[in-house]
Amino acid sequence: MSDFRIIPGDIPLPLPTMGLEFMEPFFHGLLIVAWVVHILFINVLLGASLASVYFNSKGHKEKNPIFDRVAYLLTTPVTISENMGALWGVAPLLLVSILLTPLFYSSSIMISPHWLHIIYGNVVAFLLSYLYKYTWHTLEHRKTLHIFIGTVGVALFYTLPLAFMANVQLAMTPSTWTYTTHFWDALLRADTFFRLVHFYLATFAVTGVFMLVYGMYKRKSDDAEDHEAGVVLTRTGKTWFIIPTVLNFFVGPLVLFSFPDYGIEAFFENGYFWGIILTVALALFALYQLLKDFFNDDLPAKRVWTVVAVMIVAIISMASLRHGMRMGLVKPVLDASHAKTELFQKESMIAFEEAKNAPVAPVITQADVQPGQVLAEKHGCLACHNVDIKVVGPSYKEVATKGYTADQIVELVKNPKPENWPGYMPMPPMPQVPDEDIKQIAEWINSLK
Repeated sequence: MSDFRIIPGDIPLPLPTMGLEFMEPFFHGLLIVAWVVHILFINVLLGASLASVYFNSKGHKEKNPIFDRVAYLLTTPVTISENMGALWGVAPLLLVSILLTPLFYSSSIMISPHWLHIIYGNVVAFLLSYLYKYTWHTLEHRKTLHIFIGTVGVALFYTLPLAFMANVQLAMTPSTWTYTTHFWDALLRADTFFRLVHFYLATFAVTGVFMLVYGMYKRKSDDAEDHEAGVVLTRTGKTWFIIPTVLNFFVGPLVLFSFPDYGIEAFFENGYFWGIILTVALALFALYQLLKDFFNDDLPAKRVWTVVAVMIVAIISMASLRHGMRMGLVKPVLDASHAKTELFQKESMIAFEEAKNAPVAPVITQADVQPGQVLAEKHGCLACHNVDIKVVGPSYKEVATKGYTADQIVELVKNPKPENWPGYMPMPPMPQVPDEDIKQIAEWINSLK
């Protein structure tokens, strides 16, 4: 376990399996399925919103009502997908919280407050997307403003995966953690970058498949404008699927081999190599189906549904590969975390029994309590520190052995240095505590030597 600088403690609660052995594998399977449904809606949301703004701008520039119609038609899957994506996002979030509790919550703390961008970024982007859709006819003669509203909403949507991917990638790679790891550390790493590129390319590919289905139905319309819009959707869908899928054949290996070595070894030892072969074969078959009819605007329905079915299997296969890599990366640290928690519980029970059987301490009167101790309790210091034993942080007697001056303790309270105390949870800065109060607390701590 020398690869791991930090081993987080676990919450000593069993999984809610109701005593049934198959429930834990069921949770893992449910995570894969829920994640696939969630990510497909997110893919369509991102791809369709960008395509709508693009065709809106193109239609306005070229004075082409067909492109304008395509742009308007794409607002419907955007509003549906943003709601369904958020709804289906709850399930994998809860399952990850249960299965990977110490890792997911630790990574969320490391990248806060940027993690909160998922909330307020979503809220603003949702509102802008609805404003964009429902002012379509109202702002018909103010297209520049209308396109600007849509562009800002799309830009916000495209920033959300940055926060999400940084958190997920950090939770998957605990071997990279340090006491000073933050959002930009996680975001600007090679593995996070390659996964983002892979994700955005997959977004366009999935949206391309959606456009094929949407275009197929619109081509059947008796309305001439909708029929032509269906042709545009079909043409665009083929291009959007083919180009990103081919590019991902090259990006995929970069994603795989950017993970830590021990995770890659576990991935191949568990036989996931065959999953890669299956996924690539399915994607190649889907490409072949579209390339042989690339110039046919009236793509047969059978061909479209074949591509959809093949890609659903390929996506489930990819999601299973992703989960296999994740579990290979986190299993060693989860095992160490469970062992650490069991040891902590054992030591805590021993300390409890010793304290219970120890002689009763003399009653301390108010006159015996030093001002520093009173202030430590007032400012919440005693929630994480104890005089004699370590709690969340080190005991004050242990701090006293460091020989810090009062001024040094003031600086450490304002700007904690977790590297000085390996093995403990990092202390948050406490700028709200007055310097004079900290100095009195420091005098009390140093009196405990």
